[in-house]
Amino acid sequence: MEIEKSERAARVISATAPSEGPLQVVCFSTYVSDPVRQEPRHRDAYNFLLALRGERIEGESRIPVGNDERQLSTTNANDSIDWFGEMVARYMADNDLPRRVALVPVPTSRTTLDSSAGPWTSLLAISIASNGLEDADIVDALRWRIPLPPPGHRSSTAAELFENLALTRKLDPGVPVVLVDYLYTSSATLRACAGRLREQGVSVPLAVCAGRTTDQAVHGAFTVVVGEISVFEPGH
Repeated sequence: MEIEKSERAARVISATAPSEGPLQVVCFSTYVSDPVRQEPRHRDAYNFLLALRGERIEGESRIPVGNDERQLSTTNANDSIDWFGEMVARYMADNDLPRRVALVPVPTSRTTLDSSAGPWTSLLAISIASNGLEDADIVDALRWRIPLPPPGHRSSTAAELFENLALTRKLDPGVPVVLVDYLYTSSATLRACAGRLREQGVSVPLAVCAGRTTDQAVHGAFTVVVGEISVFEPGH
């Protein structure tokens, strides 16, 4: 299911039984990939996403964080990670979501069982916890069995991704999980990750993503877009 804007935010993060209900996905920026449909603010979102990955940005951009608008440039690009953490922590506080959660980073394409280090998305989870969710646990629990192909060559379904996912540690079934990802491009990865965790009896009601890509300029570059996707279940 495509992510759609919703005026209704999640209110009770643990209300869904572990094996039931959709996964709510919250994206904090939008990049329009079609240059014809881009607006200047969508280029700001693109710079924000580049900065999060540690890639070079062009010029200066204005990034709204709460009631502030902050200037992003090459000299402070690393601050973007902290700003994202502020965005998520503020969203969770504004919507009365529990502070006692497990933040599980979505593994990046090269993060496998053989990897000696965790995915760089762990930095996003750390930032969320350090911006007001001190009671949250950061649990690096998911790994790919084999690396994923580069994005331009990837066409894996949720079922294929699910089979390629390994759970590396047990999670507390009494603590709801928030998946933390960088970019929403299709639902397959999040559906597979939530499915693998729910298979272990863990509640996974929410995923947060720094950004999303689309070819239509339907939403503002920094409109918080909230939607629901189905979770992959083996045999269904």
